[in-house]
Amino acid sequence: MSINAPPDVTIYREHPIKILRYSAKNLWLLIFPLLRSLRFYPFSLQNLIDWGAGTWFDLLIALLILGIGTLRWQSCIYYFDEVSIHSQSGLLLQKGTEIPLERITCTVEEHSFYLRPIRAVRLQISTASGAVPEADMKLILYLRDLHHMRQHIPVLQNDSSKAVAYHTPAWRVLLFSALFSSSFSGALYIAALFFEGGRITSDLLEQFQAQQLLEDATERASSAFHGVPRIAITIGIVILSLWLISFGRNLLRYARFRIRFGSQFISVHMGILTRRRYHLRDSAIVFPDLRQNLIMKICGMVSLHIRCPGYGSRRDTLPVLIPLVRKRSSQALLQKLHAAQILKNPRMIARSNLRFFWSFVWPPVIGLCAILPVRFLLLRLLPEFDSMIRFFSVMLVIPLVWLLLIRIVSLMTQYVTMDGETVQFHFSRWFTFHTITVQRSHIVRADFKQTPLQKQYGVGHLYLVCNGPRQQRFKLTALPEQAARTIIAALIQA
Repeated sequence: MSINAPPDVTIYREHPIKILRYSAKNLWLLIFPLLRSLRFYPFSLQNLIDWGAGTWFDLLIALLILGIGTLRWQSCIYYFDEVSIHSQSGLLLQKGTEIPLERITCTVEEHSFYLRPIRAVRLQISTASGAVPEADMKLILYLRDLHHMRQHIPVLQNDSSKAVAYHTPAWRVLLFSALFSSSFSGALYIAALFFEGGRITSDLLEQFQAQQLLEDATERASSAFHGVPRIAITIGIVILSLWLISFGRNLLRYARFRIRFGSQFISVHMGILTRRRYHLRDSAIVFPDLRQNLIMKICGMVSLHIRCPGYGSRRDTLPVLIPLVRKRSSQALLQKLHAAQILKNPRMIARSNLRFFWSFVWPPVIGLCAILPVRFLLLRLLPEFDSMIRFFSVMLVIPLVWLLLIRIVSLMTQYVTMDGETVQFHFSRWFTFHTITVQRSHIVRADFKQTPLQKQYGVGHLYLVCNGPRQQRFKLTALPEQAARTIIAALIQA
């Protein structure tokens, strides 16, 4: 392999643990059968020889897989100077990546519990290119090499001499983990494990007898909840288990949260098992996003999220900057991000009119109205599932009523305001309220859409699209047509 690097720079290689990363998926297919055959033997030299004689071919394949992984690791190098960082990989087809230091928007250090004993760390480097979904460069380094890299790359420097600007108390992390956990997130995490692990995850579930545990839990719950169908109890246990997985994952990720604000960079530390350090360039933050659910809105609490290339870019990760804070205390944090909680001298304010409440409440109202006829139809067609149909029809009412309450509150609180430089809009998306403050230059598209009935009454939906690694569209429901078109004209002039 040829190394295309200047002669006066130091060449680095990643940590040898990367060999297992290259070999893991294929190697695990052999390790489980080998371990299953090994556990039936009492430990003795002769039995170990007999085991090796029966599995020599599998062992040879495992060594071959490790050998290929070693060659791939040997072909990966990286180096850096005062201007850029370079990486090179590939055996037959070599791939090189160069990132100018001034273009780095976010770096992520992951100090996993299994990497810390061997003095290794995972580093991800992101830019605003948007070409790569997660990170532009991924490396597994020796910890000493990371310390050396910090001396040359400003965004990696910790500013450890500065005071911690914000530290999240433990009870707020618990509350945040509970409020932002969902069974859907837990299901996504389990699906990702199956997708990435494949047979490995299936073998682990078989080893722990997951199906038998679920059947035992259903049997015990059935004795406590008389009259509830067993299938409903099983589904309830699965939903609760997925929520607990999401809750535990959020708790492990966001515990020990603290943040430092530097002159140009923001440093965020979080995590228990995997300790993560995010280093953000504050000028790369597209906009802050204050998020609330209905309970948080009643209690006057907000969660501060941001849109920054590389930060929270994975779909299973929230781009949270402050997990939970009082709304009145968020102003000082927003000022550090060069954003305002409330625009003091807005040129324009557009609110939804209460007369057009149907544009807000029609999804949950139609859902609630549809439950009764669907339930009646299913009872006529499937009378043998009477109790199960009645149970699920009641369970569907709860989220629909909750969504109806959120849409009613959104009707009264949604508005968009704008001054000479900034646009701020308050709206809801499903079960979450958002307050986004964005520079007018970051809005790349604005659309106004109407149904024939809305056109008759002079209202419509305003859609704003902000730039970033993934363009995202935000919907403002049932705004007056004149105000919405005035906003679009002002954005075009900007």
